Amino acid sequence: MHYEDIYKRINVKDPKTVNVVFPNSHSIFEALAEAEKRGFIIPRLYGRKETMETFAKTVGLLTAVYIQSETPEDAIWAAIADIRDGKGDALMKGDISTAAFLSPVLNHDKGLRKGDILSHIAVCESPGYHKLLFLTDGALNIELGMEKKRAITDNAIELAEKLLQKKPKIAFAALVEKLNPKLPETLEAWTLAEEYTAKGYLAEGPIALDVILNADAAKKKNIDSKISGDVDIILFPDITTCNFLLKSIIELQHSPVGGLILGAKVPLILLSRSDRASEKLNSIALSLIE
Repeated sequence: MHYEDIYKRINVKDPKTVNVVFPNSHSIFEALAEAEKRGFIIPRLYGRKETMETFAKTVGLLTAVYIQSETPEDAIWAAIADIRDGKGDALMKGDISTAAFLSPVLNHDKGLRKGDILSHIAVCESPGYHKLLFLTDGALNIELGMEKKRAITDNAIELAEKLLQKKPKIAFAALVEKLNPKLPETLEAWTLAEEYTAKGYLAEGPIALDVILNADAAKKKNIDSKISGDVDIILFPDITTCNFLLKSIIELQHSPVGGLILGAKVPLILLSRSDRASEKLNSIALSLIE
């Protein structure tokens, strides 16, 4: 599966509404215009109407609904309130800080909280791999424990199953394959692999990145693996290692990538200012898969 396959899965006869919080850059409007052109979405834009209309004209965005909001804080609360009222299928970050975007989402009374843990997942199409890779969590959760890792894995599985329409193969990554008390992530990876295997998934851990991606590496290391070279989801031991691999794929391979924040009542499209319009479009597409 590739991103073009994802695009083909989107129901263009029933475009979804994406609520965009304080959009204020050409790349966001470029992505929204392309998504609109493909019949994917009807954008609802929350911010200063005059500024948004100016951007929209430059890219040919035609169907947007504009909701006047003077500040990013006003915009995020208005966008969330509309989603709670049935007007919005996804929530997209514009020119607002991540903390200011996520804090209202997590509000117990007025937000979009579904569970206790939000997590980020990147979906990568790399020329060095034969199918999509789901990498988590390289953007949101800094301190990880077993409960968070379980929640992050469950979030990743939910998206992967929607896209793949089958059970994903899961690798719980670590530096080495052997259990080592000095590397606590190896013990956690082993425990998680046992748990998800018991749930009916092909899951292995601890497993090093070369073995995850290359079946020949497993053979050379005499590792008996059922998923080596054919993994779908990689759960990393920490945010840094996941983020480094993701940015390497983006910057060195210029690969198609998209990402979402999962675990809320609707998909959250949370993007970096450095993300290209194509990455924003891919992320929008991921949010629309049912």
